[in-house]
Amino acid sequence: MIKLPIIDRREVAEKTNEVSFGLTGREFNFIAGQYIQLGVDNLLYPDPRGPSRLFSVVSSPDDKEKISIAFRQTDSGFKRTLLELPLNTEVVVDGPFGSFTLPAKAEQPAVFVAGGIGITPCLSMIRLAMATKRPGKLLLLYANRGPETAPYLEELKQLAGANPQLTVKNHFGPLNDDLIGFGLETAPAGAGWYIAGPLPLVVSARDSLSRAGVPPTQILTEEFTGY
Repeated sequence: MIKLPIIDRREVAEKTNEVSFGLTGREFNFIAGQYIQLGVDNLLYPDPRGPSRLFSVVSSPDDKEKISIAFRQTDSGFKRTLLELPLNTEVVVDGPFGSFTLPAKAEQPAVFVAGGIGITPCLSMIRLAMATKRPGKLLLLYANRGPETAPYLEELKQLAGANPQLTVKNHFGPLNDDLIGFGLETAPAGAGWYIAGPLPLVVSARDSLSRAGVPPTQILTEEFTGY
């Protein structure tokens, strides 16, 4: 457990914010794809779920200046507090947690199926893979209502344009079999599949992959349930 100051906030899509916490003079080690528990000492607005939440880290472990999270705006008293606390206010960070992480073998390819804010753990892994020139190919199947609601869309396009190891396939509308089919046709043999997003998306994608014969051992999921 560590206390870190809020150092930056920015909008990364319509009604979607990124909040960053400074690491200067501090150390917080995590594996790309993991999540943290974030707590505040005093809520500015009441929240029946209390003063802490779980968030995937969207920044890369090789960024030693900060760790960042991102979330959709809601009426949550916790989120409103996080967006209104003065900069340099310290928050409590516990963790890291989770095993939604890249394959241990750097040569193994990976396919990410992400919906909306479910992009956060996937982007952490993609950022690290690009920075370290990971040899295994990566494919992102990214579903959103529209380009304006797609967090980090421009960054992902730029990363894919500059790195032949990364392919990004955007889809605007509900996840469908065509998008999963593209992944099944494009992904190299033996790819690990990573599904992150709202529960209906996760269930739909997992069922489609199971019907296509992808072994359960090659599928990892991370459900975002309206935190």
